[in-house]
Amino acid sequence: LWPGVFASPHPPLRSRGCGPPLMGNVGPQVQSCCPEDVEIPPPGGKSTIGECFLGAIASTSSTRTTPSNVSPRSYIAGGVIRHLVINMDINKTVLMTDAATGKTAEAVVNEELSSASWGVEVDGRWRLVVPELSVIRPPGHDGSSVQSYGEWLESKFPAADQRSLRRRLKASFTLPDQPGASLAPLAARLQEELVMPDGSDVRLIPGFFELLLSMKRSGRSFTLCFRTFGDDLAMVANELTQFCEGRHPMFPGVVMDGSDGDTDYRLNLSDPEQCGTFYRDEAGQLSLLMGTVEQPGEGAYKDVKEKNLDFFKRFPDVKAFVGVEDVCDYMSRKCSCPGSLALRDHYAYWKASGMVSEAGKAFFFDLRRCSAQHAVFFDDNLDYDNLKIICPIDLQQRIERSSALALLRSHVCKTEPLMAIKDRRYFVTELERLEVGYERRLRARERLLKVMHGVRASLRWRALCSRRAQSKGEA
Repeated sequence: LWPGVFASPHPPLRSRGCGPPLMGNVGPQVQSCCPEDVEIPPPGGKSTIGECFLGAIASTSSTRTTPSNVSPRSYIAGGVIRHLVINMDINKTVLMTDAATGKTAEAVVNEELSSASWGVEVDGRWRLVVPELSVIRPPGHDGSSVQSYGEWLESKFPAADQRSLRRRLKASFTLPDQPGASLAPLAARLQEELVMPDGSDVRLIPGFFELLLSMKRSGRSFTLCFRTFGDDLAMVANELTQFCEGRHPMFPGVVMDGSDGDTDYRLNLSDPEQCGTFYRDEAGQLSLLMGTVEQPGEGAYKDVKEKNLDFFKRFPDVKAFVGVEDVCDYMSRKCSCPGSLALRDHYAYWKASGMVSEAGKAFFFDLRRCSAQHAVFFDDNLDYDNLKIICPIDLQQRIERSSALALLRSHVCKTEPLMAIKDRRYFVTELERLEVGYERRLRARERLLKVMHGVRASLRWRALCSRRAQSKGEA
């Protein structure tokens, strides 16, 4: 089960002029380093196409490989290597355990497996009927509609006061006499990936640090920007700093603190240039307050009376950028410089607005060929047809755009926690996919523009010929 245990939520990529997509356990076929000529099979030769977005590409297991003589940077056409802006959600994207709430590695693995296991109700109990784990709904079993164990619990115990019961049952999903007991060996293997050398639980998962090391080895220029609704930035900043200074027990000796003359990626929340919080007023106007991660109505300021921008006047070092124009200008400048940022998003507004994409985490991106940046966003809390928690904002047009299908090919990755735990190169692989998709998207736009120019030229020529014929007729 292990090598191909996860069904891919994406269909394989159709290569130009290479016939149908590859299926089965066939190795990747690479004809050149041009992004349009790369064929990537789904991980483990599996693909669930029914509910996935068409044309998107991904590989969510270590079975995807890149040719040994072609670096990921070679995929960028014309030798253009863009500066990366890596927006990284925290909870269940890079942070899988929580000592404050008592969420252990075992509980996290069981919760995630309960959402990827599918079955039906038999005699009032949920029974596993689909042998393969899948992060999206597989076809029905014997004509019945299958449910994940997590979905079944939601329907069986829907009340708000039963939330702790649902959480407890999910956390024990693979224990003896539980519905997922047959998955206990797999759960044990996944838990091994979340254990530190001293036996304690991992906080930031190894795959995240592997992404940073990959960027370091390739000499890639990038800005790391943590994005969260919660109050977990202090812990994240502390562990990132340990890693950058070579003091992390799983990655000793790493140098990303600037002592080698390269960029310093340590994160200091007392530095007003490295931390900030987004805020939206009742009208939805976006603001960014640099210099604090505190918000009105949250944490130590839960009972404050000022629930507007006046709240931030109590922090002397705060700089306010009010309105989409000012926020876009600042983020464009700030993210062009390598380093680390910690930004807190406005959960209260997102919740009050019905948890819709338009009220979510502001994501600034640029689709122009001339752009020197490629912004990406990793977050687990979105759907393949709905960005849900992310509000995409085009830096060129300064407007909010909600094109989930297109952005999931080139700028946004729905993080699958199980895959991020299992495969330490998960984020590296997904970033490569997004870069290939971005270049592919730019080329598609350029071809479309050429076609449009050709059509216009043809119409002008026909109009000219018609006028000449008309003139000759009148003569």
